[in-house]
Amino acid sequence: MNEALQESVETEAPVEVQAQEMQEQPQEQNPDRPDWLPEKFERPEELAVSYGELERKFYQRKDDLKTEIVSELNEEAMSAAPISPGDYEIKIESPEGLEVTVDENSPMVGWFRDKAHEYGLSQEEFTSLMNEYAVVDATRGPDWNVESEILGEHAEQRLDRVDNFMEQNLSEESYAVFANVPASAGMVQLCEEIMELNGQPKFNMVSETEFQENLTIHDLREMQKDPRYSGSQKERDPAFINKVGAGFAQLARRK
Repeated sequence: MNEALQESVETEAPVEVQAQEMQEQPQEQNPDRPDWLPEKFERPEELAVSYGELERKFYQRKDDLKTEIVSELNEEAMSAAPISPGDYEIKIESPEGLEVTVDENSPMVGWFRDKAHEYGLSQEEFTSLMNEYAVVDATRGPDWNVESEILGEHAEQRLDRVDNFMEQNLSEESYAVFANVPASAGMVQLCEEIMELNGQPKFNMVSETEFQENLTIHDLREMQKDPRYSGSQKERDPAFINKVGAGFAQLARRK
């Protein structure tokens, strides 16, 4: 019996050994398969497809995350804005030395309100924006195109004459201040009056391109005949008399 059992074991053993040897033998490989290709891919094309799909998913996730963040920021910004554009309050804080006012019914204010609400600005941000606009609007000065119409067709010559006079008769510091004053009809007329008090002639074009720069002796004699100079005590005008005196002084300096 033992001999039979031993013979059976000896017969089965080679079969088990043969099976084990078959498992340990390396599987046949594709000779065209690159060594660098990961085992789960049979061909390089499969790797390329897999990489492309991974890259697409990565950028899609990146775009989704960006959209989500922007959306959250927009929602947060809009939550600070009032319910409607008309709910923005006009709160103007005038800088020291400057009186600033804003007409709440002006189209520009309405435009500011609409845009502020569109961009989700808070009341504080809107107030800051309106204050900056109000200061700029208050300091931009008059429109020379309008002012020149008040002075007439020779507005440019009158302005140049005033500017030249001030540059010649003011200190460098004072002229720098004058040069920063916005040009207006009233400013030109005021300076012309000062020029007359200093012996300059009233603005007068002597040709199409030139104006009278100085009073002549004839001009001064005619001025002396004026009642404001030689009339009764009641008729005399001290300012006019000073003009005549200044004119003679200018005439004497030119000789």
